[in-house]
Amino acid sequence: MFHMKRLVSIVTVVLLLVGGAVTAFAAPSATESSQPTTFAAQAVYTGKEADGKHRVHITWDDLGSNISHYSVSRYPTLFPWGGETVCSNVTATSCENLSVERGQFRYIVTAYFNDGTELANNAGQTTVNIVYYTGAPASPSIFANHTSASSYSVGFSIASGNNADIWELYENGMLVNHFQGFLVENGQAPQTESKSFYNKPSGTYVYVVKLKNVYGTSESQPLTVVVP
Repeated sequence: MFHMKRLVSIVTVVLLLVGGAVTAFAAPSATESSQPTTFAAQAVYTGKEADGKHRVHITWDDLGSNISHYSVSRYPTLFPWGGETVCSNVTATSCENLSVERGQFRYIVTAYFNDGTELANNAGQTTVNIVYYTGAPASPSIFANHTSASSYSVGFSIASGNNADIWELYENGMLVNHFQGFLVENGQAPQTESKSFYNKPSGTYVYVVKLKNVYGTSESQPLTVVVP
């Protein structure tokens, strides 16, 4: 009888332990069960202020009473390591960002639960363009200026038309040394830039300039440079 009672006690303990483990794995916490499956955000450029700053209005989904606050960070898409927090401890679902900078930016909204933990692997992301141009870059004119028979610069110019954010120089169909130049755009104002070459070996070199902005790409006519 003693052994039977002991066996029943052991079985009861095992069942309780197993039942507790199943409950622990099967029933998510209040925080876990409240995680949303989608989280959308939107950034809209609303214009330039009198002091020259650009205003961006950021909005995002209301994630409910389990969320205590939000923060918003901004990253230049060309330099994603240069991020900064533009709004913090926001209890509403919107904020304003004023900036003197132009370009394309990614805004990331992060939500925090009431217990202070961050909403894992889920954030609202959106991009906005703060630019003066209104379309793809104008077709560039390509040029070469020689300082000697084997040293020269190759560049482009736009007399008028939409500016570019990036320019690339191709030599005989290949991007020159992985070269990608960043430009400061000014709407439809003139724009020019160049790259220098020194002591080039003898040969025939065909150059093409490509311009890029958030609307698209344009390309110059080819230019041939012969080094004797």
